[in-house]
Amino acid sequence: MRPPSPYGTQRLETSLRPELTIHLTPQMRLRLEILQANILSLEEMLSLEVQQNPALELIEGEPEGEEAMTTEEFSIEDFYPHNHGADYEGAEEKPEPGPQCADRSSLEEHMMLTVVHEFSGCEKDYRIARYILDGLDEDGFLHEDSNSIAKALGITEEQVENIRRRIQLLDPIGIASHDIPEALLVQLEAMGYNEETPEVRIIKEGFGALLQKRITSLSKRLRLPTEVIAEAFETISSLDPKPGRNLHEIASRSVQPDITIRYREGKLEVVINESPLPGLKLAAKFKEILINPKKFSNEEIEFAKRKLESAQLFIKGILQRRDTLDHLAQNILLRNYDFFSGRTNQSPPLLMKDAAEELRLHASTISRAVRDKYIETPVGIFPLRSFFAKGERNPVMEKLKNIIETEEKTNPLTDAEIAERLRNLGVRISRRTVAKYRLRLNIPDCFQRKALAQ
Repeated sequence: MRPPSPYGTQRLETSLRPELTIHLTPQMRLRLEILQANILSLEEMLSLEVQQNPALELIEGEPEGEEAMTTEEFSIEDFYPHNHGADYEGAEEKPEPGPQCADRSSLEEHMMLTVVHEFSGCEKDYRIARYILDGLDEDGFLHEDSNSIAKALGITEEQVENIRRRIQLLDPIGIASHDIPEALLVQLEAMGYNEETPEVRIIKEGFGALLQKRITSLSKRLRLPTEVIAEAFETISSLDPKPGRNLHEIASRSVQPDITIRYREGKLEVVINESPLPGLKLAAKFKEILINPKKFSNEEIEFAKRKLESAQLFIKGILQRRDTLDHLAQNILLRNYDFFSGRTNQSPPLLMKDAAEELRLHASTISRAVRDKYIETPVGIFPLRSFFAKGERNPVMEKLKNIIETEEKTNPLTDAEIAERLRNLGVRISRRTVAKYRLRLNIPDCFQRKALAQ
């Protein structure tokens, strides 16, 4: 007989716990990957897709008009009708590939020029900034702490932190952070999020659960609705966890503009650069299986359906990317026409939130669309992200403003009541903070608003 355990009776128990998590469908994941890719990355994706999917084949040579269209060669336009947007009537005038504008050394030189411009007014500040930049790893992180840098340079830790903080807000935002959470927090701050917004709280109070996409756990821990957590996840997923990585990824290859703004008949127009992408067609043998299914086995039919569906999804993703970039570029051109035509040297900063509302897209979609992409214009080549303001509107202040705008004018809400409504929307905020934000917006208190309404 086995002697009793000195640690007492032990039992193994299993339990089920419901947990809500975010799972992107393969279709959605592919669409987002295609949207986020620049033209050179997309060319690589297309090449790999053709290798892996036998239902996709490349069209050899340049098809000319309708004569090149046969029953065996499908233009991508046949799968997915092009939406309104860019002018493609002059298809015979295919734009030449944009000039390849930078390699690794020139990108690093550009960043150094940015630092020189930012810190040229003070030799000490510039020396600190150079030391910090020299210590960045390939992902843009700074592993040496401020205390060690201060001792090496014979300055105070506060001076180092002040310069590092300024560098973090340069492009790419979040560079010179010590780790991924800090890089994400810097990007959120630059977009207008504060300590009380769900996005910031998730990173600070539940980063581990964020990595595991455990929405229910975060909802309970932060006492926020799961819908608020899910929306915050979408925003966080649009951020760049390794801000310096893209500089080194670009380093190994040339940069080619995804968008060109050029003159045509005296007016500026938008052209989406897809010249590196070859034409696509469906493999004739796969179409034959669906046209005459009786000649083939069920396994062959199912395989053909699966591969053809995958091919259609890929083609639709490319065209959705085209439409999104075109609409976004048209928006940028409209607001920067004088800048692109050389009438002014000032480019008015745009807000991603405003662009998202006008294009009926989520702000995170705009963020993905501009990432790692360049635009060639008559006045130079620029990162697409450079046309958007580093600091977006404070989302909490926007919600506060909307609450006040929709309140009953003869019985306006107090600051405490506004705070309660914001808490119901998932924003943890105090009455005092509501009053501070209200004053920033130049909105009078409830007594003054009531008097003005009479």
